[in-house]
Amino acid sequence: MPAAVNPWSYSSLGGQRQGQEQEQESLQDGQSFPLQSQVRFRDNDDDDDDNSDQEEHKSDYRINFQEDNRVDPLDTDDEDEDEDDNEGRDLDDYAPLAAGSKRPYNTSAKGKPRSPCQILATVMGSAVVVALAFALLSLLHLSNNKSLDPPPTPPTPQANETGPARLLNPPAGMSIDDFNLANFTIPPWDWDINLFLPIDITNGPKFTSIKWRNGEQYLVVDCPLPYQYHFRSFKKNELREHASVSHSDDDLLHLGEEPYVFVMCPPGQNNANVVFREFDMPDDPTIQHAPHVTGTAQAPQPLVEDVVMLLVDAISRAKFRIAMKTVMEVLNTVNTTGGHRIYDFEHYNVLGQNSPPNKAFIYSGQSIENMNKGPKHWVWDVYQEQGFRTAHTDGECGGEEGVHDYISGAISYEYSHIYGRVPAQYQMNQVSWCQNHDMHLVGKVWGQSCTLPPKVRYDVDLMGGMRYNTPYCAGEKAIHEHIMENMEGWLASNKGNKRFATYSFMDAHSPDHHHISFDRKLAKFVQDLLIGQEGVPPLLNPNSVLVIMADHGLHYGRETYTFPGFIHHKIPPLFVALPKPLLEQRPEFTAALEQNQNRILSHLDLHQTFHHLAYGDQPAPEGQSYTEYMTKFIADGTFRRQFHDNSPNMTSYAQTFGRSLLLPIENTRSCSSGGIPHDFCAFQPFLDLDPSKSIDATFLRQSLLLFAKRMNELTIIHKVDDVCLQSSMTLQPLDTTPSATGSFEDIGTADLVMESAYASASPTKQPGVQSKGRVFYFMVRDRTRPRRKYSITMQEADMVLGLTDSMTIQQMSAYAAEWYPCAQRITHAGKAIGRWRDVVKHFCVCQAANAEA
Repeated sequence: MPAAVNPWSYSSLGGQRQGQEQEQESLQDGQSFPLQSQVRFRDNDDDDDDNSDQEEHKSDYRINFQEDNRVDPLDTDDEDEDEDDNEGRDLDDYAPLAAGSKRPYNTSAKGKPRSPCQILATVMGSAVVVALAFALLSLLHLSNNKSLDPPPTPPTPQANETGPARLLNPPAGMSIDDFNLANFTIPPWDWDINLFLPIDITNGPKFTSIKWRNGEQYLVVDCPLPYQYHFRSFKKNELREHASVSHSDDDLLHLGEEPYVFVMCPPGQNNANVVFREFDMPDDPTIQHAPHVTGTAQAPQPLVEDVVMLLVDAISRAKFRIAMKTVMEVLNTVNTTGGHRIYDFEHYNVLGQNSPPNKAFIYSGQSIENMNKGPKHWVWDVYQEQGFRTAHTDGECGGEEGVHDYISGAISYEYSHIYGRVPAQYQMNQVSWCQNHDMHLVGKVWGQSCTLPPKVRYDVDLMGGMRYNTPYCAGEKAIHEHIMENMEGWLASNKGNKRFATYSFMDAHSPDHHHISFDRKLAKFVQDLLIGQEGVPPLLNPNSVLVIMADHGLHYGRETYTFPGFIHHKIPPLFVALPKPLLEQRPEFTAALEQNQNRILSHLDLHQTFHHLAYGDQPAPEGQSYTEYMTKFIADGTFRRQFHDNSPNMTSYAQTFGRSLLLPIENTRSCSSGGIPHDFCAFQPFLDLDPSKSIDATFLRQSLLLFAKRMNELTIIHKVDDVCLQSSMTLQPLDTTPSATGSFEDIGTADLVMESAYASASPTKQPGVQSKGRVFYFMVRDRTRPRRKYSITMQEADMVLGLTDSMTIQQMSAYAAEWYPCAQRITHAGKAIGRWRDVVKHFCVCQAANAEA
């Protein structure tokens, strides 16, 4: 490849290439990507139907979530979402807009021989299906300038078309085998963070504290009497007046077993505090470390004493580095002056669209589809078996109605539905966030004394006050500060023990926000964990590991409505702080970590790293190197059963494809060999489609009609056709192929116009590696509603056949407040099921009074 080629150049490959030189066309941001000279049209008739069990395993876990199925404040339908738990869950409960049918495991083993009659019946049946398929193609073949309704006569194939009966004729693209990570340059995250909504929280007055008397906790309130309070055990929105007449010890409020208390002092709602129950401290506070035990082959020991993971939900690596400047400064300080070395893994790839599929792999090593029956190794169970105290919080509302009452975006939902208990030995009480939201935004009896800039509107800007994300404030300070204080208390209460904690923060799960105060507080907390403050030792032991990461980048909002945003969603941050003494003792770890910073990685590798940290202190058998032995050891599904009788003994998906970050990963690692699904792989050559070329323009116009067709289908499927408008199926302009202006303005219908389009690489053709077809990504806007924009994903194989079931739709302004009048109309019409409202808003266009729906 010539040295002058910029690594982010995109060109359509629809036209004939001359020689080895290729045309390069820059995106608006000036970035470019290399295109290879050897390309060929991908004929879908050549698709390999020989799906191995492994490929079924790799592809079937994927779920095209449109969002996290979380509850918004308008949803008053108290439907039971936990029915049939013992029977397993229907995928449609999670993703009504995803593939219409769930693809289960290929559980059919090589069975007994089939009779000649069976074989004949199968052949005849297949012939009928093929005949019907070709008949359907003939009926549905799209013209360049006609509507789908009624079906037009199939057009005469053009010179650049392949075959007489194709519905859509996609332009050819590169193969993923042509990709070289060394030549890869990530397009910049080029939004101006200073133009985003500033979330800079100012704490309110703190007028409450805990006083211990005879081993019991009492609430001290320093404000004019009488004050009001709310315990967890109270009815919804119930506030009681404390009957004390003084602030003496005899009149203090006894907490009993209550996990927290909400307090309001005169003059009213916006003079509020939230107080959490304090932890019991160890009897001997001088004990700082767990006793060291050297690992043996019969009893492997952990490599470190503390392992803590801080998960920031929904932020890309590039945005994290720009928006969280104070955190980055602290990490640099730790790296240069502290006792830890920081590793930044810049090629860390997601495994799904949003939290449910990604968190499932991080915590269990298994896909969310196979969560009930598939083999998994939950990290809390692994560490508890190895003698650690464990803690967790999802960082969001959950558990209000019992152990199963968590949303699907929280990993507690998956764990509790399998085992009937929440994960980890200790979990911060998350009902507090539910009640904080409900009393503030629904009951209107509660406020908060912490404040945001005047331009930030609680009920509108903060994701419409969605209940799962909850308002940023709880009482006198931000929720993230409450969570950090909780972890600090838990760590202090478990001094002298090995500790494993996984805490999540939901602040970044709001689009177009600059999280100023969260950056400041998280930076201080990281410093407290690893360095400490002046005169105060760090919260973690010197022999500890800290992981700072995100499960995925933000998957909605304007920053994702560009190709760079599309890429950055798939590359979340992963920073790992490892103790320098351990690295000095194990130089092979240092070599592997430095090498793996230049490898394609995923949550599967992080999961395996957790296994390695828990079991890594043990000798290798004679004749084997430690690296060789440990790589095989943690990949063995029986590795826990060898030492703990009741542990799982089956190999998880992460064990099949993941590798520990402390062990070398092969330099040939690709998304496919690393278990990363093709349609979520950021590290591959993408093709940008060019409307000035005939084959591209034809394909784009017909793809837009498929999208409009799908929108109309969904209004009927979800029974909202009485409120949602039908999308036009007539192309405008009617007869412009290629685009007359050479732009996407000519790719449109009466109400939709395409703005950009891209295609992933053709899957690998390497022997023994199965992979699905290409994926196409379209950005579409509404002609008359400027804020209404769509990001659409379509599978190539389905597009060629005119199928729409696997199409995913993200509507950019779906979280904006102006959509809610439309949601209310749907609710009042009585036809829409409440639990699907957060799905309907991605495709429904309705005329709502005083709103742009």
